[in-house]
Amino acid sequence: MSAISLSPLSTSWSPSGNSTQASVTASAQASSRVPIASAVSPDVTRNSVTNFTPSAIPEAVPSTMGDTRFLHVTQWPSAMESIDVTYEAIAPSQTSSRQMQVWEQTPTTAVDQIIGRNASATTEKARFAGLGSALIEQAARTGSSYRQTVVNLGAVSSPDKIQGKATGAMWGIQSSPSASATFAITTQSGATVRISIADQREQRATGSGIAVQIEVDGNLTQQEKDALQSLAEGFDLAIEGLTAESPVLRLDGLLKFDSKLFTKLEFKVDIYGVDQDGVRILKLGANISADAKTREIELKSPEGTVRMKTDLRQPALWGTADQKAYAVRQYLSRIDKAAERGHADSGLVDLFKSSFAALNGGYESANSPGRSGSASISIGDPVDLTRDANAFSEGDKSLLTGLADFDASITATRRASNPRRTKEVDTFEYTLKQSTQISGSSPSNRGFTQTQSAKLSAAYHQSLHSRAAPKLTSDSATQNYSYEKVEDSSSTQVELGYEKDEPVRALITQAASQSLHVLKVENNKITENTAEPAHVQSKQTDLLPLLKQLKRQQDANQLTDDEKQKQLQEWGGMVLGSLTTDSHR
Repeated sequence: MSAISLSPLSTSWSPSGNSTQASVTASAQASSRVPIASAVSPDVTRNSVTNFTPSAIPEAVPSTMGDTRFLHVTQWPSAMESIDVTYEAIAPSQTSSRQMQVWEQTPTTAVDQIIGRNASATTEKARFAGLGSALIEQAARTGSSYRQTVVNLGAVSSPDKIQGKATGAMWGIQSSPSASATFAITTQSGATVRISIADQREQRATGSGIAVQIEVDGNLTQQEKDALQSLAEGFDLAIEGLTAESPVLRLDGLLKFDSKLFTKLEFKVDIYGVDQDGVRILKLGANISADAKTREIELKSPEGTVRMKTDLRQPALWGTADQKAYAVRQYLSRIDKAAERGHADSGLVDLFKSSFAALNGGYESANSPGRSGSASISIGDPVDLTRDANAFSEGDKSLLTGLADFDASITATRRASNPRRTKEVDTFEYTLKQSTQISGSSPSNRGFTQTQSAKLSAAYHQSLHSRAAPKLTSDSATQNYSYEKVEDSSSTQVELGYEKDEPVRALITQAASQSLHVLKVENNKITENTAEPAHVQSKQTDLLPLLKQLKRQQDANQLTDDEKQKQLQEWGGMVLGSLTTDSHR
């Protein structure tokens, strides 16, 4: 690629936040990159957007660190010719005779082509489009490190001015990006791959641009490279979901990494904006980590925080794909009902729901072929009921949710929305938990206790005439509202036990409690202050007779598959059903 080299620039930065001396020359990079079509027209010395010729550029001054020339200038993306790549830049290019792009290094790779085109886009989603997968593909193909920055600048006539503006823009992209993403994975052999993207979408005084970096520590085997390559599309989809106008979590492609080859995966995205006062804020921060034992998610926004963790150490209890999907649907319905009752922010609730679905969709079901960690136990192996996929029968698993144990919570930012009564704080906190304890010494003497629990604590202001939030100010005329506090809880516990392969215990115990406190204010005066007594319900169902009958019928071949499945589905509905009360408003 034809490019204009500038005088030396002493810069130390890296997208990962580590200080790295930038001293790579164009010639050093050329041997390791695939040439592409020229991005600068042949008559660049006469018609360059910078309006100066190579002869006008000062000679580089040698430094103690070696040749530090690495900035290059190309025309705006319209001059970049297309190349044949396995992915395409989705963002549309823009042209301007008063603009140019300054590159940290000579752009010669397919990744550079995407960076150059995406840097013209106006939305974060478009600026990241295809970039994550391109970086993973390059890391998987070469197994080596790489870095690049492109800065969009207004055309200037002096190379010194270009260097100054480009330097400021490069530092600005790193210190205060409009969005950033990092992906890191560690192999079983101890090698690590870290991919970083920093974007500055806003056209600041120094310009806008994109910086990327691949850091490879250690040697990747071909099998590891192939496994890394398989995560490329998942990386793109995850970024695409979080940079959308209405963010959602899409992790299926990332969380299905091969735990036989990779020990840990980390994914982080930060998106920034400004508040109503023009102050820079974090609009959305996402932190995801996964290994063979746990998966964790934390999402932060001005509206609140979502946290979720799953425990993958007992794969023998996971259900089929259909059972898991049914359980997720039931839980999402519960979340909707809790959000309605507690008047939660819809955007935060959507993030919570997509996180719950994503985290419970990223591990395979008990009977999926090739699933690691859930093989049947061979004769002579130590007994481990947590891993033996055949230790628990289909009937046993119908009394489970089918999901791995989890701990999930959504917490809204506390707000004092009434300036006349600042102690009336709007809150919303909802937690969901599942824990399972396996007991027994062998498949014939097996048992488990699984407990699901949910808790809602919320407070909100409501108009006296509608379900909308009132517009409260210091003016007494606005003080017409009700302030309501909700405290709800529910639990379901399932106990199952066998002795010598005969069922001896099968019990479902459910409990639920709801309470509501209402403070009514009219014309700035309290007209009602009532606390409804907690409405408590409990129920216990003994399924042992039915379980014994099912086993007898199966042993005697007296039960059709349809009859059996109908009975198991009925039990599953009882396990995932929750007691309700009439105090719901």
